[in-house]
Amino acid sequence: MKKIIYLIIAILSLGGFILNAQNAIESDTLKNTGPGSFKIHADANLPIKIPFEMHNGKPLLDLEINGKKATLMIDNGILWDQVWLFGSSLVDELKLKPIEEGSIGGAGEGDPTEAYTSENLTLKFKDITFFEQPVLVSPPAAGFARMFPGTDGQLCNTFFKHFIVEFDFIKNEVILHDPKQFKYSGEGCELDIHENDTGTHAIPFTLTTLDDKTYSNNIDIDFGGVYPIKIALNSEHNIEPPEDAKETQSYGAQGKSTEFSGKISSMKIGKYQFDDLTAIFGDKNTSRIHPENLGVIGLPLLMKFNVTFDYLNYKLYIVPNNNFSIPFK
Repeated sequence: MKKIIYLIIAILSLGGFILNAQNAIESDTLKNTGPGSFKIHADANLPIKIPFEMHNGKPLLDLEINGKKATLMIDNGILWDQVWLFGSSLVDELKLKPIEEGSIGGAGEGDPTEAYTSENLTLKFKDITFFEQPVLVSPPAAGFARMFPGTDGQLCNTFFKHFIVEFDFIKNEVILHDPKQFKYSGEGCELDIHENDTGTHAIPFTLTTLDDKTYSNNIDIDFGGVYPIKIALNSEHNIEPPEDAKETQSYGAQGKSTEFSGKISSMKIGKYQFDDLTAIFGDKNTSRIHPENLGVIGLPLLMKFNVTFDYLNYKLYIVPNNNFSIPFK
């Protein structure tokens, strides 16, 4: 049987989880978008607002999967098609039939964990239902359900390629916009999204180290990232941690990995600059970093903005919110 390897880049720190309605859009008119189909319910119009809660540094959504109550994290580091289920008790309730063996790899120094694919999940929110969703299931022994207690799995492509997807981190809402009607307001910044051959996506970014060296290139986006910025040690830029950087450890999909924590002078996203902050420095074992890119930016940085993903037109829109002036932890 063919075995497929899926890669993720979300990381956990040792201290915690730093790891047929009349008004419906016809989903078959949106070509080359997310998996399966969807239906907007009769009492709803776009944009659709789906509330989420922040828990242990992750945005969580409540929904029903095949009629069973579930809670899923949002992540978009790599846009695979499957809903990922962590092997909680929900998997037994759903009685999913394995189709193909696979494995899940990512950060860490160990081996990828075994998994299998299945199909035909129905994901129901208040105002929208997604049908025919494929699923990747990791076994309970992999430990992901223990890492994220109260969470059954992770969402990715279901949202991101059917709609223009906005995250309001003040109201804690995912807002789904009709791609045919959405217009950028002009507020904040418009950034180009670059699609890497690794499956990740990147935007332009600039950072300056303590020795006054400035580096400008793309940097990967990871909603599962637990640090504001992780600078790549294995990139063509040959960036090194400062001499007084401290060794630290994190856990990812493939277990423990070693990285370093140290100061940088500044970083800049669009026209917005942050000065005198702590960065994490890691190699290919600690994150899935494209070799030409500067590294990875994570949720602590992205939450300082209301963020809108337009993968159809390869654009990211960021507008500062009330979190903008709050110092990074």
